Amino acid sequence: MKTRQELAAQLEGHYRNSGWRVTRSADGVLEAAGPSGVTWFGRAVTAEDLATEAFEAEVVDLADRRMGEVGELCPLDLLPSPECEGELRALLGRVGLDRRPHVSVYSLAA
Repeated sequence: MKTRQELAAQLEGHYRNSGWRVTRSADGVLEAAGPSGVTWFGRAVTAEDLATEAFEAEVVDLADRRMGEVGELCPLDLLPSPECEGELRALLGRVGLDRRPHVSVYSLAA
């Protein structure tokens, strides 16, 4: 079982290896300045997160964030620990985020 810190570090490394500038907010959400001025948000997800009532609203809020002047939705990457990936996908289905192409669930390599 990976901790939120370990998952966030892995996701941050992915962004930095792509050459993007990354900042991390106090709540652990990553913001990466990608190519062509695109702002990406990344969030590590653990079973503990899914057990909180506030998590669903947080994910919906992240998925609704838009880029400054252009107003397009920011891509959102979610990196769950392996034991809660199915539960995260079910949550995204319940709130309709599974049908939004800018929301991605990453899987850890086996």
